Amino acid sequence: MNQVFRTQKTLKFREADPAGIMFFGNIFAFAHDAFEEFIVTTGYTYEEWFGQKDVIIPIRQTESNFLSPFYPGQTYDVAVTIASFGETSFKMKYVFAQKDKTHAIVTMVHSVVDSKTMQKSSLPFTLKSRLEPFLESTGQGC
Repeated sequence: MNQVFRTQKTLKFREADPAGIMFFGNIFAFAHDAFEEFIVTTGYTYEEWFGQKDVIIPIRQTESNFLSPFYPGQTYDVAVTIASFGETSFKMKYVFAQKDKTHAIVTMVHSVVDSKTMQKSSLPFTLKSRLEPFLESTGQGC
């Protein structure tokens, strides 16, 4: 494994359901929050990434696996890596843990789309070169 971007998330009371555990849908927002921090560490500014005009990079698939509950007031470590690259997409991986116990694993596949034609586009060289140090393995594409 290469580099791992690390951040933390403290669960707020409003992010829990009536049972006192995190509402399941929030995990995707938490992963995307970590992604927004991650892209800055790869050399992009927020505006460069989200304000691109030639290509757009929507999320086309998400998946989560919950292994242990999340509780309000608790802080969780988030490890962010690139799970794989495809020709026109890349898969992000987010591992949420606390004290060496994994609570959830989230993956999100981002596609590269030409903003004029709305068709798939190859990964830009700069994008791949900036993300590649965080590639966790040389496994299958996404």
